[in-house]
Amino acid sequence: MRNPQTHQAILESTIEILKESGYCGVSIESVARRAGASKPTIYRWWPNKAALIAEVYESESDRVRQMPDLGSLQEDLSFLLHNLWGAWRETICGEAFRSVIAEAQLDPIMLAQLKDEFMARRRDMPRRLLQNAANRGELAEHVNPELLLDLIFGFCWYRLLTEQLTAVQDIDVFIDMLLLGVTARHA
Repeated sequence: MRNPQTHQAILESTIEILKESGYCGVSIESVARRAGASKPTIYRWWPNKAALIAEVYESESDRVRQMPDLGSLQEDLSFLLHNLWGAWRETICGEAFRSVIAEAQLDPIMLAQLKDEFMARRRDMPRRLLQNAANRGELAEHVNPELLLDLIFGFCWYRLLTEQLTAVQDIDVFIDMLLLGVTARHA
């Protein structure tokens, strides 16, 4: 059973180290030292630093999970992406998520966890948003919601990984392009 104070100290220490030194500065040893916890305790609770950082992301990203139904896909997507980018910019979430992605490129087990667990949870709420839009008749029948999610996540991840999260005006331009299409329509 996890000691709640030790658990919180480990998460807070991880956040502090991420803020100070980024992903490369985080090690189980540095977190243990700062949190006053043992390395075996950390390894018992998290198999590696990526899993620890993923939990930091999970615990710090609550505001992104707060999603009202605004009545239209355009408004829902705008609300979601502005909140997501804000969380990535203004909290440790952006650094944490970049770190998880980086670790997943080096570790096949972490890549599987990223794809099958971490991202599966991240896609649940946007998937419901698309289902609501489909129920309102906003999506064409041929739309594959999973591919649509890939497009949305791809745009967001690219901007996160290339540190372009201040160009928030591009969010609504992207949504317009996504929803209107990009090919010329001839009457």
